[in-house]
Amino acid sequence: MTGRSGTGLGIVARVIALLSAATGTAVLAGCAYHGESATDIDNPAVQKFAWFSFLDGNDIREACAALGPKAPARYRLVYNGQYDKQLRVYEINATPAGGGNLHVRTKGGTNLANWWIQDTADLLAPWRWRESTAALSSAEMTQFHKALTDSGYGSGAPQGLRLPSQDFYWVASGCEAGQFHFYAWRAKKGRLDAAKFQDFLLRHDGTGLAFKPPYVLGVEESSYRPAGGKNGRNPSSNFTVEVRGEGIGGLINAF
Repeated sequence: MTGRSGTGLGIVARVIALLSAATGTAVLAGCAYHGESATDIDNPAVQKFAWFSFLDGNDIREACAALGPKAPARYRLVYNGQYDKQLRVYEINATPAGGGNLHVRTKGGTNLANWWIQDTADLLAPWRWRESTAALSSAEMTQFHKALTDSGYGSGAPQGLRLPSQDFYWVASGCEAGQFHFYAWRAKKGRLDAAKFQDFLLRHDGTGLAFKPPYVLGVEESSYRPAGGKNGRNPSSNFTVEVRGEGIGGLINAF
């Protein structure tokens, strides 16, 4: 076969080679997301290895412990709208004046068909995040913090809560006055009413990716399958993490 299809196959081969090279680098660099050697979560190949550390807020925890009360307030909230279908990351850093800076990343399912049409030179374009930023006023930061604490954040992480990758949930990690906190919310009966901060974040989201709301999973979606199971999903996106202590302490069937 020649023409456009041949070109597409050639690009696929180049992507595989590129991902393999990047993956090798990630393995050498380690899996933790922290410090000066923090892996680049925007790199789709690296994300596979650093995602759990990123979700755990490992870098925030370390910086919070190192700086103590001098550590600036910062927060990371991650929405898992079925891992291989939608991810949303909201990072807020407080400013000395009382406001904050919001950095948003969102990612939906990849669409290679549109990629061929665009004929972009960016080989990793289908896997990259959409991004937006916004400045938050002091009043907005107060509103956000109230919504977050009203959701349970700061009251101790829900021990033993399991978060399957194919379900819907939020996790939050952050540092306030030198104290690290972690919390998680899993959808119940297809709803995330306990995550009272959700509407605030979506109002300040300029990425343009529509929010994928939770719903009650069918038997096929909710049934756990080991890697290579019969549900037909990519085994690398089928895993479950568990909340322990102030973070992610358990991992089941990871990649």
